[in-house]
Amino acid sequence: MNIKWIAKIHWGKVFFIGLLYTILATIIHNIEAMLTMKYYLMPQYAGLWSKIMMPSAGPPPLTFFLVSLIMTFTTGISITIIYYYLRDYLPKGFWHRATYFADILIATSFVFFTLPVFLLFNVPLVLLGYWFISSFVILVVSSIFIVKLIQ
Repeated sequence: MNIKWIAKIHWGKVFFIGLLYTILATIIHNIEAMLTMKYYLMPQYAGLWSKIMMPSAGPPPLTFFLVSLIMTFTTGISITIIYYYLRDYLPKGFWHRATYFADILIATSFVFFTLPVFLLFNVPLVLLGYWFISSFVILVVSSIFIVKLIQ
């Protein structure tokens, strides 16, 4: 197993990108939540939401936002580490590399999140579409940040 790529990781950049990702994703998801709030308030979907997000009727508690920030930061770190792993296999040139990496992330998100959620859960298709679009934007912009900061 080749683990030489691990030695090339600049952890300061990884944590900085994780922070940038957290800020970007939080802003995009808040916009998305404002646009889709009616779905979260519909009684027929009340049982769909986690107890962390909605332990009772009403807005999510502070603990949900804290857990969400931690998970979002972890996601930003994770995709940055994935970039380090794949970097030598991606095309050369800033835009080619950034869009190719974004394509990989978007396709992976679609296959491992969007399709299973559609199949397994009673999520309104419009809401699932909003989630995919917001993830698309987050992953494209994040890929640009990652490629730019880790050249």
